[in-house]
Amino acid sequence: MTITTVMVVGIAFLLTACPHPQVTPPPSFPPSWETLIRKGDIEQEYWRYAEAEYYYSQAVTRAQEFGAEDARLARSLRSLSSVISRRGNYASARAYAEQALGMYRHLFGAESGEVGMTESMLGNIAGDHGSLGEAKQLYTQSQRHIAAAYGPQDPRLGEPMMGLASLYLMTNRVGEAESLVRQVVTLWEKSENPDPAKLCLALRHLGALLLTQNRRDEAEPILKRSYETAQKRLGDNHPQTAAGLSTLAALHVVRGHPEEAEPLYRQVIHMVERSSGTSHPEVAVALTNHAEALFAITHYAHAEQQLRRAIAIYEQQTGPSSTKLANALVSLAVAVWKQGGTDAEPLFTRGLTLTESTYGPDHPALAKALGLYAQFLRDQNRNAEANAFAEKAESIRAKSTPGHSTS
Repeated sequence: MTITTVMVVGIAFLLTACPHPQVTPPPSFPPSWETLIRKGDIEQEYWRYAEAEYYYSQAVTRAQEFGAEDARLARSLRSLSSVISRRGNYASARAYAEQALGMYRHLFGAESGEVGMTESMLGNIAGDHGSLGEAKQLYTQSQRHIAAAYGPQDPRLGEPMMGLASLYLMTNRVGEAESLVRQVVTLWEKSENPDPAKLCLALRHLGALLLTQNRRDEAEPILKRSYETAQKRLGDNHPQTAAGLSTLAALHVVRGHPEEAEPLYRQVIHMVERSSGTSHPEVAVALTNHAEALFAITHYAHAEQQLRRAIAIYEQQTGPSSTKLANALVSLAVAVWKQGGTDAEPLFTRGLTLTESTYGPDHPALAKALGLYAQFLRDQNRNAEANAFAEKAESIRAKSTPGHSTS
């Protein structure tokens, strides 16, 4: 397996003028499996995905020494799957997760808790790749297996519940999504050792859900709590703090004050750059969010600049088949179009092609992209073409309305 990031450890030698007897240094032992997993978990928590991938890959290599029947190999593969998925490589992520799932079924049985947690991971991968029906089935199975193994109040249930809530939101089942996220908030608040990062995540998602329903007064205290908890418990350099500030900026946009959101998004970009580096995929996310605020104040040239930088990061860090890259390409096409640029159409074409291939032909993201392209075509007085794309967009939206099967 190719390791994308090579960690270089420098050793400093202290020299003095005083003579010392020669001492044979102790032998250098490679890090233990537990150390590799722990380091990978820390790097992933801080969104340093390339570094996390390195440690998890090393953990896989170390676990292979224990034999194919050892659960540590399954844990390593599942962790590697998680971080590779976050980098946009869904095919490899799925392969690793399925390998881990097969091992857990063999070791602990088809309905074990470890199987359930791996099913949740596969649900994330399927959902991100547009297979909504498969994702729903995996999340449902995951909840059942985790609850049976660990109990109905176990905090591990929050993972598939959050995934299912995101799925419901994508298919316009907002009420069901909100109910699930509220349950997760309660579950993680009342757990024996609450994880502040997870709690902040759930609160942020709940606030964002309320924003989608224009319930701004309800959303504001929840979003502030998420940000302030992250800032106090995790520190200014933690990704959850940056994400919390980003959602507060989104609140300003929804309230119709994008000029107040714009400097907050700039601050988020700097925070993520400090914690994770200037070429990190989450920097690209922050740049894309900043571009949305710039759209709202009609600063299209600056938005274009931010989106081009985001696209360069996605192409370098996640490869050519990322859903986030698809979103950024469509947004860039809009920015160029609004400035009267001549290369908007090829950007739309590439963005639409990538959106359909990464999300799938029936995903709401494709409907949104098609609708924007239809507006562009109408602006070019190409009404017949515009109508065809608008009809296709509406057909996709109809399939994702409440009560319509997503399978």
